[in-house]
Amino acid sequence: MPCPEKAPAWFVGARTVLLKVDLGLHFDALISVWTRLEYASRFEQGPTKLPATHRPKEIMRWISGRRASAPPKVTDTAVYAVQWQTWWDSLQPEWRQKGRDGKWASEEYGGGGSEWGELYQWGVNGSLSLLASLYCWGCAVVEKGEPSDTWQEAVMDVTWMLEGMAIYYEKFKRRF
Repeated sequence: MPCPEKAPAWFVGARTVLLKVDLGLHFDALISVWTRLEYASRFEQGPTKLPATHRPKEIMRWISGRRASAPPKVTDTAVYAVQWQTWWDSLQPEWRQKGRDGKWASEEYGGGGSEWGELYQWGVNGSLSLLASLYCWGCAVVEKGEPSDTWQEAVMDVTWMLEGMAIYYEKFKRRF
């Protein structure tokens, strides 16, 4: 999905940064879904922000530094992956359950609005934080030439959740 014509500067700038490094088709799909979500929510800011509890340290420092132009470097991808997964797990809505394989189920979406739980955020302090965290991790994986299965799974899971939220917002938008 191309960048919408009347997208605000924060969105255009963030999207430009997120597309600087080619992180593959799954990440490109995530950018498209995120674009769709932000467009559907009229590029407004969410009611609050994503909780910082369990957020990877690199992302915490980056956000507290007012998001310096260069995203933070991830030095230890194994540690970062564990921190990121703990954060992601803490953000899941009540209706979402893990399967026997320990991975989050992605068969059907469980609700709308506040039923999305902690993920019911958008804008600079919402889903952008998720994308930035995956971008930093992905850049480290590419730079180090490491296997990317865990990162790819994370990207696909975030894409699935944001797509569900985008579908909800698109339906909600049509009602008004």
